[in-house]
Amino acid sequence: MKKIFYFVFLSSLIACNNKTEDKKEKDIIKKEEPFQLYQMSEMAAFMENMYVDHQRIKGEIQAGKKVDSLHYDLSKLFYARMTDSTDRDAEYERKAKLYVEYEENLIGDSLQQKENYNKAINMCISCHQIKCTGPIPRIKKLLIR
Repeated sequence: MKKIFYFVFLSSLIACNNKTEDKKEKDIIKKEEPFQLYQMSEMAAFMENMYVDHQRIKGEIQAGKKVDSLHYDLSKLFYARMTDSTDRDAEYERKAKLYVEYEENLIGDSLQQKENYNKAINMCISCHQIKCTGPIPRIKKLLIR
């Protein structure tokens, strides 16, 4: 009789313990944030396009070809929505204008393409050193050595 009593008692303890663990797991699951997909800002997407095009341009310059066009609109630098809107300040505007100048020189001056290309890439790096440092190692890979 005592054995049956102990068996029933232990079984009920185990059953109660499992229920509290299940409840804790459910509470943890409820508290977790739902998965949110990262969406790039308009500027981040634009800069991704610029990066891809600069890979093309770098290859053309290294192959000795004349670069005669850009596959993106430089004016987007001045109006595309940024991830952090406070990043669009006087310093950003100044660097963006210089960058546009270097890019236009890249297309216009076939004798100085490598130099103008590297100036444009260095301007990207210089701006990112102030605003958003994450992509700098990736941008440095675009430089022509």
